[in-house]
Amino acid sequence: MQYMLIHVGEQDGEQGGGQRDEAQHGPAGPTEDRRPGAEVSTELADWLEEAIEQRVNLQGSRLRPIGEATTVRARGGEVLVTDGPFVETKEQVGGYDLLECGSLEEAIGWARRHPTVTGGGAIEVRPLRVPGEVPNCGPLPPLAVGAMRYLFMVTADEGVQLTEEESARVGPATDAWVAEMNGRGVRLCGNQLERVDQARTVRSTGGHVLVTDGPFAETKEQIAGFDVIDCADLDEAIEVASKHPVTSFGIGAIEVRPFWVWDES
Repeated sequence: MQYMLIHVGEQDGEQGGGQRDEAQHGPAGPTEDRRPGAEVSTELADWLEEAIEQRVNLQGSRLRPIGEATTVRARGGEVLVTDGPFVETKEQVGGYDLLECGSLEEAIGWARRHPTVTGGGAIEVRPLRVPGEVPNCGPLPPLAVGAMRYLFMVTADEGVQLTEEESARVGPATDAWVAEMNGRGVRLCGNQLERVDQARTVRSTGGHVLVTDGPFAETKEQIAGFDVIDCADLDEAIEVASKHPVTSFGIGAIEVRPFWVWDES
């Protein structure tokens, strides 16, 4: 079973997922974190090395700060593009990891020891929903020269009510979007996440690690899925997001966040 660890912390904090150098080391090789802060970097490198050696960690990355987030949604039949995250909360997503674990308890165990939690942030642990023959997500390929890599956080608005006809069209429209973006070579992987009632949030409070039921924030919009996208630039990423049924049907929004590219830091 695959689980997404959604790393959250106060805005633009140090929390974030791991990132490996696939081109140099391969899917299970050594990894290095080049974030500022030697102690945090060492702890994260140790966590990643263990998770990769045990073939638990499949992929992950720290994301660029929320000041570089772009949200795409539809209102009144028009696509709206706004700067910033999909929801204004004290804690914001700073990165992610994708794990292959035997159980939710095992995934929570990895989250409990991650520097995001021990450093004062939180991790939302969400199972991936893998219906039918949808392939699992694995290690990501190296980033092509001149390309930009983005995480699409696909959100759903609990208050949106679709007609029966619209509901019947969403599934086929999503399949068509996936096929188009796979065919264009811009979509590397993605999947739905299980409902938020299956989420667990791991955080440290008063020196104790606590695990609570539910997502990291109680908001009307919640992350319902994700896609990893390689595009030439943000304009192309916005164009790809605007075609997603979540935006075209007005179901929710897509927060477009660039990956942190280490040689830019």
